Amino acid sequence: MSPTTTRTVGRALTAAALAALLAACGSSAGSGEPAGPFSGEDVDLVVPYEPGGGYDAYARALAPYLEECLGATIVVRNEPGAGGLVATNKTAAAGPEDNRFQIVNTVGLVSAQIAAAAGANFDLNDLNWIGRVSAPPNVVVVAQDSPVGSFADLAAAQQPVRFVAQGPGANDFIAPNLVGTAYGFPFEIITGFAGAPEARTAVVAGNADAHVLPVDSQLPAIEAGDVRPLVTIDHEPDPLLPDTPTIFETAPPDDRAKMIIDELVALGQTGRGLIASPQMPQDRVEALRQGYGCAAGDAELLAELDEQQRPLDPLGGPETAQLVADVLTAPEEFRQLVVASY
Repeated sequence: MSPTTTRTVGRALTAAALAALLAACGSSAGSGEPAGPFSGEDVDLVVPYEPGGGYDAYARALAPYLEECLGATIVVRNEPGAGGLVATNKTAAAGPEDNRFQIVNTVGLVSAQIAAAAGANFDLNDLNWIGRVSAPPNVVVVAQDSPVGSFADLAAAQQPVRFVAQGPGANDFIAPNLVGTAYGFPFEIITGFAGAPEARTAVVAGNADAHVLPVDSQLPAIEAGDVRPLVTIDHEPDPLLPDTPTIFETAPPDDRAKMIIDELVALGQTGRGLIASPQMPQDRVEALRQGYGCAAGDAELLAELDEQQRPLDPLGGPETAQLVADVLTAPEEFRQLVVASY
């Protein structure tokens, strides 16, 4: 299945998968008297980062709705470390008796597995995927007063384009490597920043040229006028940046370049996901999937996340697992480019 087809099918399956989950959830979830294997129990929803970020915001927004749908007490726990690997390794190794599931940076985990990164002690194909939460595309931003007027200007650069990144293996390191390689313009990546805000500040100050991160991570700086979006790395405009062109409006120079960008889009579509241990009993996995479908269909949750400019883009567990499996078996050249980004 091609990346473009994968994306199209993924969007089509979102509604169908949610409808199936909602139907399976049944009337009990909406009645305030849900019954199921987690009823009356405490369940840990793990965030693999410090409090306050986007993953934490999604988890804390979901928690009360999951409680209602599962009849459980959802305890949001922050377990930072090693870019999310500490918590993910613990979740992957959790026993059948552990009431634990986790929100994950699926893009980062897929990239880490492709690169056989140190500390990634799991196989994503073995995990129980509960579903996808969101899949914001990457956006390339420059300083508001940058002389770069469009992505076409960037692609035609004669001098190295200076991207900022948090470090090898990070989203903002992998994406510019792939984009620069695909379009064939000279680039360098400046690292060593404590986080994305510090990296972006270097662009605003004129000490670097561009930064690539998911739309919802860049949106506050865009709305504040600190940076200006050039392109989203997607096949279609993003609803949060409807006037920003997609990268495909500057056509990739050849089939190889198109393959690289298509696969980068497919990687982005894995988005933020929810996982559970391979050892979790199947009735509990199915209960979590149904509970998530129930929560994701709640109008109050959708309104709350829209107000935060963190919209849901939900997908069922099996469909999310298929997206991940497809990217893990991407063409060898693409996978080698990901390896080179570590």
